[in-house]
Amino acid sequence: MLKSIRNRLILLYTGSTGLILTVVLILVQVLMSQQVERNTFSTFQNNFITVNQTVQLNHGISNLAISELEIKNNLIIHIEDNGVPFLYQGGWKTPTDRSRLIDKVKEAALKDKINTSLRPITKKELQSQVYEIRGDRNDRYLSEVYIMPTQGGFRSLIILQYISDRSSNILKLRFFITILNLAGIALLYFVSCYMVDKSLKPVEESRRLQTEFIAAASHELKSPLAVIRANASAIMLQPDRAEHFTKGIDKECRRLSKLTEDMLLLANADARSWKVKKELLDMDLLLIETLDTFLPLCQENGKQLKLELPKHMLPKAEGDFLRIMQLLAILIDNAINYSVEGDTIVLRAYAKKQKLWIEVEDHGKGIEPGRKKEVFERFYREDKARRDKNHYGLGLSIAKELIELHGGKISIKDTPGGGATFLFYLLT
Repeated sequence: MLKSIRNRLILLYTGSTGLILTVVLILVQVLMSQQVERNTFSTFQNNFITVNQTVQLNHGISNLAISELEIKNNLIIHIEDNGVPFLYQGGWKTPTDRSRLIDKVKEAALKDKINTSLRPITKKELQSQVYEIRGDRNDRYLSEVYIMPTQGGFRSLIILQYISDRSSNILKLRFFITILNLAGIALLYFVSCYMVDKSLKPVEESRRLQTEFIAAASHELKSPLAVIRANASAIMLQPDRAEHFTKGIDKECRRLSKLTEDMLLLANADARSWKVKKELLDMDLLLIETLDTFLPLCQENGKQLKLELPKHMLPKAEGDFLRIMQLLAILIDNAINYSVEGDTIVLRAYAKKQKLWIEVEDHGKGIEPGRKKEVFERFYREDKARRDKNHYGLGLSIAKELIELHGGKISIKDTPGGGATFLFYLLT
C-alpha cells in the first residue's frame, strides 16, 4: 500500500512541477523567439536606411562598395535607373538565384501598386512595406522597395536581407529548451523520489512500530487468556476445587485489565486524544504526597524510599497533578522491580534554568549504554527471561508519553556506584 502511495505521490509531484517547468520554458522560448524576430526586423530596417542613404548620397556608387555592404550584412542590393538594372552580379551566392528573389519582391510590391519599371506619377518617394520572401529552398528574406525621383527620371532600390540563419538559431534555441525541459523533469523526478521517501519515512516507521506493537500485544494477551481457559476447564473437571481455580481466573483477569488499560492509554496518546489539564502545581506538596503513597509499598518490598528537596521551596510548575503522580508511580514501581532488597530509592527535585527537574534514583544493576533509548520502547524488558508476569514493558512508554504531553523530556543516566537514574523536567 505504501509503495502504491509512494508511486502516486512521485507521479503527482513530478507531473505538477514538470508541467509548471514546461509552461515556464515555453513562455521563455516564445518571448526569446519574439525578441529575435524584433531584433531581426530592427536590424533590417537599420540596414535599409544605411544603404538607402549611401545610394542617395553617392550617385556613382561602385560595385565594390555594394559588394562590401552585401557581404557584411547578408544583403542583396538591386539598383535600377529608369528601369534598367546596374551591371552587378552580387557579392555572395544566395541559396536561390538573385534574379528569382528580386522578381518575387517586385511581384509583392505590384500588389501594393508599386512598380519599379515605371516612373512614379508623383514626385514623392515611394517606399513599400517590409515583405518576407521565401526562396526555392525555403530560405527566408526580409525585403523592401524604395523609389526616388532623379533629375533624369527615377531610381529604384530593392534590398533583401537573408534571415534563414536567424531561423536556424531559433530552432536551436527550441531544441536547447526542450533538452533543458527534459533534463529538468528528470531532475524533478529524482528530487521527488527523495522528498517522498523522506516524507514517508515517519509513516513507514510508525507502521512498523504499530505492527510490532500489535504482534507484541497479541503475544501478551495470549498468556492470561490461556491461563483463564485452562482454569475454566479445570473447574469443569474438578468442581470440588472450583474456588482454587476461580482465584487463578480472577488474578489473570486483573492482569488482563491492567494490560488493556495500558494499551488504551498508549492508543489515546498515538491518536493525540490524551489530554492534560495544566495548572500551577505546588511541587513540594506533590512530592511529599508521592512519598507518603509509595513508602509502604517500598517497605513491603524490602526497599527504602527517600525524598531529597532543596532548602528553599521549589518553584511552582505547570502540569496535571494526576498525570504527574501517574508518571512518578511508573518510575518508582520500575525502581522497586529493578533494585535488590535493602536498596534505597531516592526521589529528588531541584530547580535549574527555569525548569524543575525530578529524579528517581535506584542502585540496581543499571542499564547498558546502548539500551538506554530502547527502554522506552513498548513491550521492552531489560531481562527478557524475567518471570514477573505483572509487568509488560509498557510503563516507561507511558511515562515518556506523559512527560512529552507536558512539553518535557525524560532521560536516563547512570547512578554513581551502580544503578539507573530516570530524570525529567517541567517548565516553571
